[in-house]
Amino acid sequence: MPLQNTSDSYGAFTKLFHWIIVILFAWQYLSGNIMTEMQRGDVVASLTQNDYYNWHKSIGLVALAIAAFRLLNRYIGRLPGWAPTLSGGEKKVIHRLEQVLYLAMFVMPISGFIYVMAGGFGVLMFGEFRLPDPIGRSETLAFIGKWVHIVSGWVLAAAVAGHLFIVLRHQLFMKDGLLLRMLPARRK
Repeated sequence: MPLQNTSDSYGAFTKLFHWIIVILFAWQYLSGNIMTEMQRGDVVASLTQNDYYNWHKSIGLVALAIAAFRLLNRYIGRLPGWAPTLSGGEKKVIHRLEQVLYLAMFVMPISGFIYVMAGGFGVLMFGEFRLPDPIGRSETLAFIGKWVHIVSGWVLAAAVAGHLFIVLRHQLFMKDGLLLRMLPARRK
């Protein structure tokens, strides 16, 4: 498998960044729901609410860095052609969903960072070191950051659901192997 995309297949870097983002977003969704439902003093899977918040913030910043590498990788090379079994309408929907997903990869962590910094919560990276606050306290900015983060989370969930619907429809019902294009060690 080539490292970069070719005209007929996704490269190793594209596949790696895709699946890392999938795993990080799944963790973020899960941890975000756990941490907001926990009460102070609760422990879930050996982690306190504070642990979940710190890991959520830390992983969010890691996801932002991976998203930057992913976007750079996308623009360095070319994309393979569309899968031949996709309809014209599906191509349009996929293109829009992809735009929303890329936007979310940046809006989610940036709005979360703005929220926690402007809100005075800070970021203790992986529970070890505190990041400097380049923003300073601002209730207004914290409020905006919080709601952008929440609303974009719902938009992201809808885009992921649309993406999964199309992929699973092709994989399970049309049986055209669409999912195989993004799996490791597969060329198409």
